[in-house]
Amino acid sequence: MKRMWIKSSCLCLFLGIIFCFVGNLQGADGNEAGEGSLPEKPARLTLVKAIMCEGIEDLEPFDETIIFSAGLGKVICFTAFDPVPEKTVIYHHWFNRDQPDKEVKLTLKPPKWSSFSQTSVRNVDVGPWRVEIVDADGKILKILRFSVTE
Repeated sequence: MKRMWIKSSCLCLFLGIIFCFVGNLQGADGNEAGEGSLPEKPARLTLVKAIMCEGIEDLEPFDETIIFSAGLGKVICFTAFDPVPEKTVIYHHWFNRDQPDKEVKLTLKPPKWSSFSQTSVRNVDVGPWRVEIVDADGKILKILRFSVTE
């Protein structure tokens, strides 16, 4: 009885070693993830939507436009990113007549994220405007141009 248990134990040990070896070989040829395989590099941050609008409702922009009445009192820049591979920041740089007006830092989180910033406008703000959407490295992703009228 003891001999039979030893033989069974040796056989189980031998089969276990074989299965481990075969499992590592499958991981090495890319068919299955095994030890030593590197995870896939995540996709890079991608801007999928950037618009100027009059408002946000249920986390979605509405009344997209490029001409805003000063009487409205505000202008909104909406951005959406998909994918967002890791937590990062972007900036909305607002310019009035090519002069910096404000900079807004926005945090993005995986897997996708939408965000917006806004600025107040009055009659003295009539004229050309732009928003530069900039990533954490200072790269301009998109420039949105619009006008404020009386």
